[in-house]
This record gives sequence, C-alpha cells and structure tokens, in this order.
Amino acid sequence: MRRNIEHLNRINAARTQMQDRGVVPTGLLPEPIERSWSRCVSTGQSLELNLQNEPLTQLELNAIKEKNSRLLHQARPEMENLQVQILGTQSMVILTDAHGTILHTLGDADFISRAQRVSLQPGVSWSEQNTGTNAIGTALIEQAPVFVMGAEHYVSQNAFLNCSASPILDPFGQTIGVLDVSGDHRQPQGHTLALVRMSAQMIENRLFSAEFSRDIILHFHSRPEFIGTLWEGIAVFSPDGHLLAINKCGGAQLGLNPAAIGKLTYSNLFEGSLPALLSQARNLLPHGMSLNTQAGQTMYVKASPGIAKYASAVNEKPVTARVSPRTSDSSTLDQLDSGDPHLHTVIDRVKKVLQRDIPILIEGETGTGKELLAKAIHAASARKGVFVAINCASIPEGLIEAELFGYEEGAFTGAKRSGVPGKIMQANGGTLFLDEIGEMPMPLQARLLRVLQEREIVPLGGAKGAPVDIAIISATNRKLRDHVDAGDFREDLFYRLNGLRVSLPALRDRADMDALISRILREECDNQVSLHHDTLSLFKNHPWRGNVRQLRNVLRAALAFIDDGEVISLHHLPEDFIEEYPHGSNRNHPNPLPSSILAAGNNLIRQALLDHAGNMTQAAKQLGISRATLYRKVQKLK
Repeated sequence: MRRNIEHLNRINAARTQMQDRGVVPTGLLPEPIERSWSRCVSTGQSLELNLQNEPLTQLELNAIKEKNSRLLHQARPEMENLQVQILGTQSMVILTDAHGTILHTLGDADFISRAQRVSLQPGVSWSEQNTGTNAIGTALIEQAPVFVMGAEHYVSQNAFLNCSASPILDPFGQTIGVLDVSGDHRQPQGHTLALVRMSAQMIENRLFSAEFSRDIILHFHSRPEFIGTLWEGIAVFSPDGHLLAINKCGGAQLGLNPAAIGKLTYSNLFEGSLPALLSQARNLLPHGMSLNTQAGQTMYVKASPGIAKYASAVNEKPVTARVSPRTSDSSTLDQLDSGDPHLHTVIDRVKKVLQRDIPILIEGETGTGKELLAKAIHAASARKGVFVAINCASIPEGLIEAELFGYEEGAFTGAKRSGVPGKIMQANGGTLFLDEIGEMPMPLQARLLRVLQEREIVPLGGAKGAPVDIAIISATNRKLRDHVDAGDFREDLFYRLNGLRVSLPALRDRADMDALISRILREECDNQVSLHHDTLSLFKNHPWRGNVRQLRNVLRAALAFIDDGEVISLHHLPEDFIEEYPHGSNRNHPNPLPSSILAAGNNLIRQALLDHAGNMTQAAKQLGISRATLYRKVQKLK
C-alpha cells in the first residue's frame, strides 16, 4: 500500500510539473509511460477526455471485423480462456486491430457499462493519438507489452482503469492487433500482464498454425511437456526442406536471427534429413520423437498433420489429420471413463447409438470437455472422414455463413477465385461438431435445418447443390431448450439435433478427481509428479469455474515452476487460482479454505523470508511470485 501511495505521489508530481512547464520530468514515471506522456505533450493532446471520440457505425465496424476475421477467429477462444482466469475482478478482455480500434470485448457487465462512459467499447480507436497514454495505444507504439496503472493514463478521466496490453504479431512478424485486460484500478493486478502476454502468444501460435496448416510443421521444445503450450517452438518447412517460417519461441531456442529465415534448410538446423523425419513421423504421430540439432541440443518434436500433403515425397502412405478408423473402436471413449458414475453413464449411452446415425447434443459448463467427448465419439465411430469443429460463438456473424457453407468464385468482394469449400463439405463422410450451437444466428439455423433434412448443401453464390454425408454432434454451455424458450433458437432444429442429449458433469461434482489429475499429469509431463496433500485438499474443495480446462491450465503452470523430484505444493500454484477459492460458491464444498492450507501457505512465506534474511526479491523468486504480490501477502500476515 505504501509503495502504491509513493508511486501515486510521483505520478501527481510529474503531472503538476508537466502542466506548469509543458515538459515531462524524467525519473518520476516508468520509462514507457514517460516516453508516452512526452509524445502526447509534443502533439498538444488535451489532458481531458475527447468527447468527439465517437464509435464507428455498425456498418463500419462490421467492415473492420470482416477485414480482421482471421484475427477474430483465432483470438476468441483465448479471450474466453482469459476471461475465465479474471472472472469476478471487475475487468474486461479487449481485442483491437493493428490501429487500436476495438473489435471485441468480454467481461463483467457492470464494468463494461462503466468503461463505455470513456468510450472503451467496440468501434472506438484507443491509439495514443486518439486517447493519450493507454495500454493499447502505447503497446502499439512501443511494440512491447505495457501496463498502465490508474493515474498513469494521460487523460484524467481514464484514471479509474488499470490496463495490461500486449501486441499480437502475425506469422510474418507484423503487428496485427492488441490483446488487453482493463479493470478497476482498485483491483490487484499482480499477474494480469503475464496472463495477457501468455494469451497473446497463444493467439500468435494459433495464427501461425492456421496460416501454414497445409505445410510441413514441426512443434518442438527441449522439454517434451512444453510441446503444445505457448512455449513450444514452431517451424515450417517446404517439401524440399527450406525453412519458410519460425515463431518467436522457436527462433529463440535455435538461436536464429529473423533475417536467416528463407536462407536456411532443415539440414542446417537438425541432424538427419526431412524425408527421414517424415517417414518416422508417420509411425509416431501423435507421440512425437527426439531430434538433435546441429548445435548439439536434443529437441523433442511432433510433426503436425499438415505433413499429409507431402508424405508422397518419401514414398509413404499419406498421414491424414484426425481420420476416424474404418471400424468402431470404443476404446477412445473408454479412455475418458476415469471412475465418475455420471460420466460412465454418459459414455455408456453414447456407445449404444454410435452406429445408428443419431445426432448427439452435449450439454455442460465451459471447460467440462465437450469437444474432447465429441472427438472421442467420432474416433469410436466407423466413419471414414475427418472431424471438423466450428465454434458458432467465435466467428463474426457476417462470416459464419461462409465458414459453414463455403462460397463460389465471385460470391462477395474479396472471395478467392477458386471459391472455398465450407466446414460442412469438409466434414463430408465424417463428423461436424457445432460448438456453442445456441449462438448460431437465426437465418443460419434455417439453412442448417435444410441441410440436415435434404442432406445437400449449396455454397454461397452457387446454384447447384452437392450431396453430403455427415454425422452431427452439437454442444452448448447451457440447456439448448432455454434458447428455444427464449425465442432465439428454432424448435424444429432443436428436435433435429436432440437425438441423444447427454450432460457432462462439472468438475466440482465429479468423483474421479484423483484419476483425472493423474491422467493430466501423465499427458503433460514424462516424469512422475505428485501433489502435496495440502494441494490435493485445495483441489477437492475448489469451485473450479473453468472446470477441466482450468485444472489442466493450473497443472501446466505448476509443472513450469517445479524442479526435478519436487511435488506440486501450494506455492507452485497460480496465486489468482488460490485467491479464487473464498469467493467461489460451491454447494458441495461451502466451507472456507481449510485452515491447514492457509497455514501452510503462510509458513512458506515466513520460511522464504527467513531463508533470505528478509530479502523480498530473493524470497519472491523462491516462492515463484512477484515482489509486489509478496509485499501484499506480508501486509496481510502483519
């Protein structure tokens, strides 16, 4: 608290001197803020809110969203994950384009309402030129993550905000947008910037994989548990072995200069040949392999399904992404059955309709594993085609029709000359998974119903239909019947999709917590890792708003902090996860955090301070938390 007051005094002193002398004083503000204030002063910006900063019209906003549809499509899932992490903190998640114009927001409804008073809403540009020093605009200019605290905002009306923003780069290193979390300045912000940076990097990885989905893509890291996380390296090669692109983490691991891309080949980087790797990958997918670099490092590598296009180059049978077996194999469903009676019943019911062409509707809270179950159903079926997933809530309304039904040449401005097949046609012979089906716009519901009835699809701009053979699995995080009753979902489509309805239990209601934790740890880490009994007690009493997805993220974060031979203890867990417990409402576990867990956490803090003779920096490093967080915890302990 004292440090915050001191910092606020320095900000006020800097503002006073700036107003008196017209120059920003040096040494009173963090360097990025000081540079930003100086830019604002040099352009003569007002210190008061620009009331002319009106949002774009809906038509103009839709045009910008369409232009940034690729970014929106890949960012929405990560925005939803980030929103789960900051739930209940009077905050909002914001996505902007490369010019700082807000494209999409998620968050607390009350706070979003407050934010709109200063035009923090879709259609408004938060570039520095428009709104002075702010995390979005300043991150764009600094080309780096930025935290702007309260009164550090140049415009005085924005001082109620704490904002953390990180630029998002496209696969070619160009800034394509900004991810931001803005919240009430009175709320703790210790880990927010780190969360935003991680989420922005996940978006970059998604953009990267989508851009090169048909190329030879290698996912690698020196530690196998980091493959599939935001720390993995991703490298793209042409069929003849030339390096086409590499993400930031990959470049850092291999020590590459960005200018080297396009000049290097596979053999410059790794031992052996690319054809030999592809041959080996065919037999090892999805388990991965070890690979030595030319510099002598050992990397663990997984080759993505994009290698199917080039498998013929090494005289191998093509490896196809997510192709189902030709005969039913219920083992994929059995792997999900880890001892919970409710889940066992769900799996048993699904098995009985596998070969009967009955649409399946999966209901369950966010993070309960609806898509995981859908993939297992597809793999257990006898269908020969691929599994194609589409999130009806994550694609802009103006683009979802083209995504689902595809389009022919000239269907609209910017359409590719050859046209593009839609998700439905891509799933022909396989399974189409419609996630968040309740969010599908009404006009599309009628078209989807017609496809299901006639088993024929007509792309946008097309005149002739084509037959399709698809299995339909849909999912929703609230009862689809509620959407029907609210009048925003067609009842006839509801009955068409509701062949078998199953409900996945929330994590807090599951009886297989131990088995689930063990399975996730095996998947995320090759070494044998266990949980301290206090950690397990916390897990079993936690409200788990993010369900299994949150459990996996918490375990991933903990694994990143432990050393070899350690068990996962309380100080390895994300602080916001622990702090979330007292505010949770859980009918099965209504008691406050067990006193033994609180005492254990407090003892860890005391011991760390004793180990380092009161040195807060070293103690915070040992505990795996920020120094500011440690100061706050010490204040609570008095």
